[in-house]
Amino acid sequence: MRVEDVMSRGLDPVSPTATVQAAALQMAEDDVGAVLVGSGERLEGILTDRDIILRLVVEGRSPAEVSVREVMSSTLFTCRPEDPLELVFDQMLERQVRRIPVLGPDDKPVGIVTLRDLVRLAPDSPRSAEMLRAYAGARRAEPAAEAPDRPADED
Repeated sequence: MRVEDVMSRGLDPVSPTATVQAAALQMAEDDVGAVLVGSGERLEGILTDRDIILRLVVEGRSPAEVSVREVMSSTLFTCRPEDPLELVFDQMLERQVRRIPVLGPDDKPVGIVTLRDLVRLAPDSPRSAEMLRAYAGARRAEPAAEAPDRPADED
């Protein structure tokens, strides 16, 4: 199977100048844990519920006063619709992320693939169990990132 067989499509990216509160409202309305940041033409980052907690709530900042750009993860790991799922599984494990934006041939965002999407395909497979165990173990041992240009903290 390929990424295009399981990815979510039709995502509305959030502007990097939007407030975190507006982005969180969109996340709640869409019942998702992350939103892509940028435009339909160019991806600038990803904002996850974990980003909001670690880089806003913990610091006591107001979501109505802070822009998405200030807390989003700007280092992105991406894939293509034609990529095999095994490759994406390996990327998620290696990079310790749970979501990977999907870019089309023109580098425009066309969707997102999540760990849940991949595990849902074969919940009883040894590979799914291995991935979940490895991810959970690595996350417990990893210190919180503090640099502004950090990899996506994806949960």
